[in-house]
Amino acid sequence: MKLKLTHLGDLTGMHFNIPYYQRGYRWEAKQVLDLLDDLFEFQRNVPKEGQFYCLQPLVACRNGNLSQEGRTVFDVIDGQQRLTTLFLLMGYLRMPAFELRYERAVGKGEDPCVWENGMLAYEGLKQLSDEDMAGNPDYFYMKQAMACIEGWFLEKEKNYPRIQRMMEDVLLRPGYLNGECPFYESDEDPNASQSDVRFIWYEDEPAGGSSIDTFKRLNYGKTPLTATELIKALLFQCDVYAPERQAEMKQVAFRMSTEWDAMEKALQDDFMWSMLFPQKYEKPSRIDLVLSFVARELKEQHHIEVKASEADRDYDYLVFNKHIEQERQKGCPYEEVVKELWANVQDTYAVFRSWFEDRTLYHLTGLYLTLLRQGTEKHLQTLRTLVAEYKSRNRRAYINWLKKEKIGALIRFDERKFGESEEPSFENLYYGKFSPEIVRILLAYNVDVTMKHGQDRAYFPFKFYQATTPSLEHIHPQHLQDADIDFVTRCQWFKDKCAELSDDDLKDEELRAAVDGLRGVLHLTDEEESDGKSDEARKSLKEKEERYRANEYEYGQLLKVIDRHFDELAGIDEKELHSISNLALVDNLTNICLGNGLLHTKRAILQRISDWYDRSNGEHGACVYRGTWKVFRKEYVPKATDTRFWTKEDRKNYLNDLKRTYDEYTK
Repeated sequence: MKLKLTHLGDLTGMHFNIPYYQRGYRWEAKQVLDLLDDLFEFQRNVPKEGQFYCLQPLVACRNGNLSQEGRTVFDVIDGQQRLTTLFLLMGYLRMPAFELRYERAVGKGEDPCVWENGMLAYEGLKQLSDEDMAGNPDYFYMKQAMACIEGWFLEKEKNYPRIQRMMEDVLLRPGYLNGECPFYESDEDPNASQSDVRFIWYEDEPAGGSSIDTFKRLNYGKTPLTATELIKALLFQCDVYAPERQAEMKQVAFRMSTEWDAMEKALQDDFMWSMLFPQKYEKPSRIDLVLSFVARELKEQHHIEVKASEADRDYDYLVFNKHIEQERQKGCPYEEVVKELWANVQDTYAVFRSWFEDRTLYHLTGLYLTLLRQGTEKHLQTLRTLVAEYKSRNRRAYINWLKKEKIGALIRFDERKFGESEEPSFENLYYGKFSPEIVRILLAYNVDVTMKHGQDRAYFPFKFYQATTPSLEHIHPQHLQDADIDFVTRCQWFKDKCAELSDDDLKDEELRAAVDGLRGVLHLTDEEESDGKSDEARKSLKEKEERYRANEYEYGQLLKVIDRHFDELAGIDEKELHSISNLALVDNLTNICLGNGLLHTKRAILQRISDWYDRSNGEHGACVYRGTWKVFRKEYVPKATDTRFWTKEDRKNYLNDLKRTYDEYTK
């Protein structure tokens, strides 16, 4: 291996090829801007003679198939992200640069062994359409990088009118000298005194091997190449085939690469992904899930032994590589092994995709896996079980199995948890002791309601549910607990309750007397409520709190009068207040926002939270589940005249609907 420092100018006119198996161009705006800022700061600080800005290594291997007399082509093994970004930067500045080719950019039907096919041209990249970018993710990121570069220069020009010249000088000094022979064939450096940009150049000699050998040797276990990238290299390498077959196999590799990109893109859909994987995913690429699935299938079916645990970073690659070795030892051609592996990857993805595209299977799969929330290895085993059952049963039988045997077992409550004096029944599930069971039942209910609501073909938002903490909301408000409520919060509760009382309500003498009795101590002025309270307001607030605490029992009785009044209008008692018929599923932050208002007050708050969520594309607010909306929109008694209360009829119909869904899954 040759190692030396090389100037960016030394690369001018060189020919670089990015093989299929390499990482695609994936630099985000931050990485592009960081490089530009670093180069600018280096130049602005007027470097001394011989000082240079050193980029990370550029690892290359000569490509014998693409090279010919007068043109040496190097496969880029590492460093293609910076090399591509510099190509785009030099294109923007209209500077002489190197030639860059992406094998993934070779068009359909074009000969991949022809150097010109797949070559990048800055002006051509500027003309790319949305359709072009959709078909090749590399193009999307390149266009994004080009926009970043242009925006960066426009911003810098405000304070540095000669910014373009400054950047040209740091990339290629005016005094740069061309050597008599290519730098990689000479030990001389006529530009050693230049203050410019340099790479650490590593050149590997394949010695009968292939560039992928260098790729694996340099990256495996040393730089953060993932098992997925190594598997991709195994499947897409072409220089292992006979020379007369390489053109054909590069076409095959191109097709596979396109299909790989399509799978990766589809798995970025958060609805599809949250159906498949409900917990935090530690790996960098979502297609890892498909590859990990296939690796475990291979290990079991072909009795593969590898010296690594399933939790190891490179485990999947080791299994794939070992399988290829074993099959080739049996005399199976490399091409046939790759074809078999690729078919397994495609078949696995096809099953996952079919679940997503079938609304019933999407909801049942997502519900089951969300209820389980297992670690990665157990989760993969569960997916394997699901796939095996899916392939062995017809659709109706599979759905019935998934509902009754899998989901039903997870939401069924344990009758042994009831006390000796309690009747073990569905309607007697209550808040506190049975909260975990109720959360699972209400999740299943909300998913089921969404699944069966086919009018707008809505999908339950598993991603939102998985990213938040589920919480049980008392539909008709529960009573305040004196020990847990501070004085200001109690004052706010009183203010909200007064706002919910109608003139007809206040015709009740006991209620009116309670409100009047509390007004003098719990009613706060605007100044007392404000964050910037004056000294006088703080003193007044303190006096009211002391008066309340001195007569807390008497005031507590008056508060109970208000609670009792609303309970009577809703027809609810203390037991039913905490039963499943008075509980709805929300996330914990929404629960806090809803407070202790009546049904119509909470409905208005939910609408604001939901609208904010929609307007911000999920960045703010919260998603309100369809079953929860049915509750707060009083859809269980659609002709109700008083929308303030969660009445006995509401609760009865809601409970029956919950019980019907529960029985559908558990009996």
